[in-house]
Amino acid sequence: MSELLYSLFTRPYVVLFLLAFLALSWLEQGKLRTLIWLVSGYLVALIAEWGSINHGIPFGYYAYHYDVLEQDLLILGVPFFDSLSFVFLSYASFSFAQFFLSTHWRSGFNVQRVTLRATRNSRLAGFMGAFFMMVLDWITDPVAHLGKHWFLGEIYHYPEAGWHFDVTFANYIGWFIVGWVIIFINQQVDKLLSQREMSRDRLLQLVYLPGKGLLAPLFWFGIAAFVLAITAWLGWGYDLAQMSNEQQEYFSAETRKLFMASAFIIAPIALLACVHLLRHENQPSPEQCLAWFKDYPDPLLQQHMIAACKQSVLEKRM
Repeated sequence: MSELLYSLFTRPYVVLFLLAFLALSWLEQGKLRTLIWLVSGYLVALIAEWGSINHGIPFGYYAYHYDVLEQDLLILGVPFFDSLSFVFLSYASFSFAQFFLSTHWRSGFNVQRVTLRATRNSRLAGFMGAFFMMVLDWITDPVAHLGKHWFLGEIYHYPEAGWHFDVTFANYIGWFIVGWVIIFINQQVDKLLSQREMSRDRLLQLVYLPGKGLLAPLFWFGIAAFVLAITAWLGWGYDLAQMSNEQQEYFSAETRKLFMASAFIIAPIALLACVHLLRHENQPSPEQCLAWFKDYPDPLLQQHMIAACKQSVLEKRM
């Protein structure tokens, strides 16, 4: 118990992002699917990490520093908080993928994502979700590899340094595969649960929240912003007094290059997300809205949408 508490209290960012996942997932897919994603995501990540530290599959070989992790909770030799991170990273990326694949109903700042179940469970959504999860790792693993310089700690290393700021190519391929597996499992779970709900005439009813359609991109970019903030601090705010002048120059140059490279990865995605949201063609048709409410009935949201449409008609007549 003490090891679990230590892992959670010394990794508050994991707890914060996990709570954000629980809230967003509950809003978007309900309690049962949230619980299943939590358990399945953790177990898939745990198996994958165990496979890598013992057999080099799927992330390639890497080794944890158990002297640094002696107070942390370890499961099968894997830090509990590390596997837990895959849960919120996979869901944030999957939900962000749906953002790009969906139309959006807007009334001022009240944005609702119109995602049909067929879109949610499509192969393209699974592929894009895995890709966005890999993108997050493109900016996360290089700075995690510098953990001894910030509050993560020097918890692991690669026996052979990779070509991307010492991170291996196999690691990124592994992240894509693991992300896809987690998403695929939960897509199949959603299909089975929806069939059961339809047969019992008890369709999933989600909670209405104004602006809910913006939560997925805010969550994904929030994770990215946290990583970029750590990288920027290492590049411009870190105390280099314990290093020699030559080491200081090298460390500053590398971390600043890492920040710029990571920012150049995230910035185009942010621009595309804004354009996608604001495009007039991105408004759902009445037929799409009806099909959406058939998949996810929400009487309260329907009332808000009808009221907003009536108000829009009145304003045009005036």
